[in-house]
Amino acid sequence: MLSPTAQISSAIQEKAVSFMVDGQPVMGILCAPANTAPARALIFTHGWSGNRHGPAGILVDMARRFAAQGVVSLRFDFRGRGESGGEGLQSTLTTMADDLVAASDFLLKETALKKITYFGMCSGGNVAIGTLKRLPMAENIIMLSVYPFSDGDAFGRDLHRTAHFLKVYWMKACRPETWKRLFGGDVHLGQVFNVLFGHLLKRGANKKKEGTAATTAPAAPPQHPESHKPQVAKPTQTESRLGGEAPKAHLANLRPDLQGLMIYGLGDPDAVAAMDYFGSYVKENRLPIRFETIPGANHNFSSSQWRNHVADLCLGALAEWSAKA
Repeated sequence: MLSPTAQISSAIQEKAVSFMVDGQPVMGILCAPANTAPARALIFTHGWSGNRHGPAGILVDMARRFAAQGVVSLRFDFRGRGESGGEGLQSTLTTMADDLVAASDFLLKETALKKITYFGMCSGGNVAIGTLKRLPMAENIIMLSVYPFSDGDAFGRDLHRTAHFLKVYWMKACRPETWKRLFGGDVHLGQVFNVLFGHLLKRGANKKKEGTAATTAPAAPPQHPESHKPQVAKPTQTESRLGGEAPKAHLANLRPDLQGLMIYGLGDPDAVAAMDYFGSYVKENRLPIRFETIPGANHNFSSSQWRNHVADLCLGALAEWSAKA
């Protein structure tokens, strides 16, 4: 029989945990400092089509780094994802919000702490923001590669995406080896065209709405690449989009007393539009949310150098917030 606990290192311990939401099990991992009482609690929210590991295990990596600094964290699979119960086709922003509220109550009971920092990855960040009215225990937020809820600003964002990849392909076109590959049949022009313009041509096909939106979230978030996909029906792997201007009503959940950190990789073609969207609201409302960028980093911060940078930024913010508390 497998043990529910694992000693990751002399300073870090992990435990498999579960809790029930509407009669369905939600599975997660509690990652905690092994030898000291935790000073802070944190919950991870993964992306729409991901699971508790995050792209290439980034949430596992962050949880263990935090635990080594005295932070206990819970990373869990939303229902319909990973090992949790529920069907993918029945998962909506409402069910995800319910899961997050239950996870918060569970973590506070497990640790006897009173406040929680929320760490959202991609659309998981939007779930956390959209649920804040139901999370009075929220103390701080950390958001990685979070985009607007809907595709209302899609055309502007798609232009940024096209410009980004045009620059990439222009640099490749200046290399002799690229032309050798082209004439050798290794480069498919159709695929290049699809990368550059496919998102512009298919915008009209991406307006199908899946499920029921949460009261604090008007639409499911747009699709972005994540490494881990659940074993569910194909429709749930395409995040729904809406036309029109990207709504900001749910951003009213961001409180003036809720300090935050939003991190984007400048190698991500959607980062500029996302920072414009959130940044304008933060500036207009004078919210205590700081934006940080990592040059060259992609959407998932896939290199060890980028992840080290993310960890340093996050740990620095946590230390700063603790000093102000």
